[in-house]
Amino acid sequence: MPAVTKSKKRSAAAMPAGETTYPSPIYSPAAGKEAIEALAAELDRLAEADLVTVRLDVEAATVAALGVVGFVSSPDVRAHFARLPREDFDITHLDELELVCFAALHALAEARAAGALTTDARLPVELVSEAMEIEGRMQALCEYHLSDDPVIKPELDRLRPGTGHRDLANDLLGYARIYELRAGVVKDDRKLYRAGDAARARELAGVMVQRRSTAMTPKAREAYGRYVRVWTLLCRRYDEVRATALWLWRRNTRVQERFPSLFAAGRPNSGRPRKEGESDRRGESDGGASGGGAGGEGPERTLSPEGVDGSPS
Repeated sequence: MPAVTKSKKRSAAAMPAGETTYPSPIYSPAAGKEAIEALAAELDRLAEADLVTVRLDVEAATVAALGVVGFVSSPDVRAHFARLPREDFDITHLDELELVCFAALHALAEARAAGALTTDARLPVELVSEAMEIEGRMQALCEYHLSDDPVIKPELDRLRPGTGHRDLANDLLGYARIYELRAGVVKDDRKLYRAGDAARARELAGVMVQRRSTAMTPKAREAYGRYVRVWTLLCRRYDEVRATALWLWRRNTRVQERFPSLFAAGRPNSGRPRKEGESDRRGESDGGASGGGAGGEGPERTLSPEGVDGSPS
């Protein structure tokens, strides 16, 4: 897989004079394999229902997280986290962040090598067309009525970008879930609501998932399962660190900018314009995992958080 060092980074010459640098850890395949082995028991304990769907460029998101590792691992910054009571913040989230980032890069490489991220599975045009129609209708309804709902908005943000049959299936399941959570709201819509959309969305998603799984070799299924588990653990670790940091440095915007969301860092550069370019669905690409469409690079400022005073004040 591409080395982490291939991602864009600010050169020393481009950095303002006098700013402190916090180098990102250097990944190697050997370190990635060791990380997977070290986390094996923890990965196995993750419940199937808790696994996080891969919806973005994992390589770019992981590179961004490694940049954060460089900052939070410095003694002065880590000390702010360490002073918090364990019941409020488990320092393990911070101390294992580098390990799980390395595991994620290794799992991504293994999934690619096994062919788990792209398959020869093809879906009937009629099925894809129906799925896109239902998804578009459900998305438009949810975006119109629920975009300011504090519980639903994060889910809408996650569902918005992406390409590929796996992403389409996940979108259908996501919007069906929102319909279930906000049944009273969606049923009041007189233009876009269809009584059978949620149930049909689940049926279509099931067909897509089943066909894709059948097209995978046993080795690919195993590699993909491990990949999703590592990604789930990375999301957990990073989200805990980020949420705590945003509170610790709540009065310091510059430091807060060092902690991007993984969703933003891993968003494919091409995005996912709805109803335009959707013909990509007829091929098969994993919009959350390929790394090719996004070039494996997140926003430049996220790769190495340089030059901000580590004090929360």
